[in-house]
Amino acid sequence: MKPLIIFGVLICPTAFAGVPSDGPEVAALKFNHWYMSQLAQDKNPLADYEGLRPYVTSNTITALKKSNSADPNIEDAPDADMFIKAQEWDDDWQQIEIVSSDYDPVCMQIYVSFGVKQKHTVIDCMVQEDGAWKVQSVAGQAILRNVSLK
Repeated sequence: MKPLIIFGVLICPTAFAGVPSDGPEVAALKFNHWYMSQLAQDKNPLADYEGLRPYVTSNTITALKKSNSADPNIEDAPDADMFIKAQEWDDDWQQIEIVSSDYDPVCMQIYVSFGVKQKHTVIDCMVQEDGAWKVQSVAGQAILRNVSLK
């Protein structure tokens, strides 16, 4: 029995050595904490391409640069922030929680809720790029709460 336990202790840690410590949920949480902290400091993270680089895919940053340089009088500009899907945010939105995740053939969909009461939720579409999970796109999501579950 002792050799089996020793074997298990030696093998189990090595079995997980190749697994990344940051999955898509952790990466989405880190990104949204960084993003909201930038907004709270009155910075414009949408124009901070180097700041976005660890969290956002290169294709998305390229599209963002194009969108930021477009003439709003000629091209249709988004009404809401690309990453939080809102025009304004509350002070408590720095409290961020991953509430769910779902896999589809395109990406890992990470449901991210903001605020103490989690009244605002987005879905971060996370993909792997150069070995790291990054945001490819974000969708707004209205969550209809089932009050009978409380």
